Amino acid sequence: MATTRCVVYWHNRVSPEAIEAIRNKFGIPHYTTVNGESPCEVDDEQMALLRECERRGFLAIRQKKWCKNGDQFIW
Repeated sequence: MATTRCVVYWHNRVSPEAIEAIRNKFGIPHYTTVNGESPCEVDDEQMALLRECERRGFLAIRQKKWCKNGDQFIW
């Protein structure tokens, strides 16, 4: 199964409960930068649903390169 690497930017007006539900649905880690971004890998089959969350204003999907070294995310 193929995955897409992207960065999720969380909008400020979204409730913490909604963010938690989206994180659990897509397996997005609880790590968030000071800029409000979370790196994630989403299955291509679920990408359409994540884009729907973006369309509804919960988040923004940004195409940035990142890698993971152990527990550290490197930009």
